[in-house]
Amino acid sequence: MTLWVLLGTAAGGALLAWLRLKSRGARRLLDVAAVLAYLAFFAEAAHAVMRTLLDDTVFMTQVHEVLLSPLFMAGGGYLGVYALSLLAARAWTGTDS
Repeated sequence: MTLWVLLGTAAGGALLAWLRLKSRGARRLLDVAAVLAYLAFFAEAAHAVMRTLLDDTVFMTQVHEVLLSPLFMAGGGYLGVYALSLLAARAWTGTDS
């Protein structure tokens, strides 16, 4: 199963790279889709973390301990906004730099 996921990811990445090289319109569309996907992913992740913290259902294992870390929350919050600004600027201007 992991092999199929890796092969599908590689094939999808190659297809998107090819589309970006072939068409300026496709490049812009892919960048806008990335912004929307990022917003959906980040909002869902943030919602899950907040729900876990508010419901006090954090299980204290090494993996879940990170949810209580102020560094994780502050760093994730900053990186979320920062990465979104980069994606949005790229989608808005249509540049590759």
